[in-house]
Amino acid sequence: MSDLLPPLLPRATHGGPSAAAFTGLDFSVNCNPYGPNPVLLNAIKTADHAHYPDPAYLDVRQKLADWHGVQPENVTLSVGASDLLHRSARAFLPPGEVLLSLHAPFGELSRAAQLQRAEIRVVDKLPAQLPPGTRLVYVGQPHNPTGRSLSAGEVQALADACAAANALLVLDLAYAPFVEVPIIHHPSSIALYSPGKAHGLVGARPAYALTSTEIGARLENLAPAWHLPAGTAAALAALPEAQTFLAETLPQVRRGALALATALREFGPVEHNGTPYMTLEVADAQRVARELWALGIRVRDCASYGFPGRVRVSTQGAADARLMAALREVWYG
Repeated sequence: MSDLLPPLLPRATHGGPSAAAFTGLDFSVNCNPYGPNPVLLNAIKTADHAHYPDPAYLDVRQKLADWHGVQPENVTLSVGASDLLHRSARAFLPPGEVLLSLHAPFGELSRAAQLQRAEIRVVDKLPAQLPPGTRLVYVGQPHNPTGRSLSAGEVQALADACAAANALLVLDLAYAPFVEVPIIHHPSSIALYSPGKAHGLVGARPAYALTSTEIGARLENLAPAWHLPAGTAAALAALPEAQTFLAETLPQVRRGALALATALREFGPVEHNGTPYMTLEVADAQRVARELWALGIRVRDCASYGFPGRVRVSTQGAADARLMAALREVWYG
């Protein structure tokens, strides 16, 4: 019987507070440090938490559909992108088939593929043709932790290749608000939005996808009734009216990230492509992360992304000076 059940797998590695009750400065979290967006926070606070919502969330989907110029049936809602990625794998990635990822995938998608007993192939460059059996193709637009992104022509060509191969392109747009990257909505794509990152509201877990009607129906089919808490639904419904915050804060995030990337070159090569996060090459990433932790600074060891010699940090505004001071203490004693 055990062969018929999903394998038992450890949780994917993420940033954020851990069971060790870390209370210092967390540079491992890629989130707008000037949040939370007060408009979305107010929407959460004033939501109707006393009653069951409409199980179809038609009002929320209509508002997002009008904003994006699509139909409500093209909008799939979710508590966090992780849930949508797991549903995508369950719906479209049969056992033994292939998840193709440009650079390392987000850990939750990798775990979802393993639960499906699918094969995961990670490439640094898109192949001319998709490997046989490919059913999902994952692209971070931009990618985490490198910040790299595809051109509009590359995204369109990849979506067309997926259509020809009976595969689906998953465009992870979690960090797209921070940089100007091409975004397309294609019949063979799932455009995955995680607005909590840019709005500094990751704890509310707002997420949604824009898809074709057929893909959306299959994703909805795997969601339980009332799968969105009232506050999360309210935050999603308020998104179209909450964009002033981004116009005011994202330029500050970009300036802070650029200044931090420039300063970090004191310690080694830095890869930064406009996102709030960047990677720093170090001789011993685990040791550096451990010693920074002891100083009350948390960074992300990138070994799980396939970069064992790098740490990832994300600008935290005025607190960036504390990171630099801690790094100098680690480097120079």
